[in-house]
Amino acid sequence: MGCCGPEYRKAVNEKEEKINEKGKESLPFFIKILGATIVAGAIVAFLLVK
Repeated sequence: MGCCGPEYRKAVNEKEEKINEKGKESLPFFIKILGATIVAGAIVAFLLVK
């Protein structure tokens, strides 16, 4: 088997795909939190100026 066996390579590729999928899911969540923070800050700023 070793590092060059077909089953080992298949397992590594599957793990890599799962890690990449997790990375794609976390980015939009971070953007949502960032957007909510900006909106909340804009509302607070609007209320303080008023």
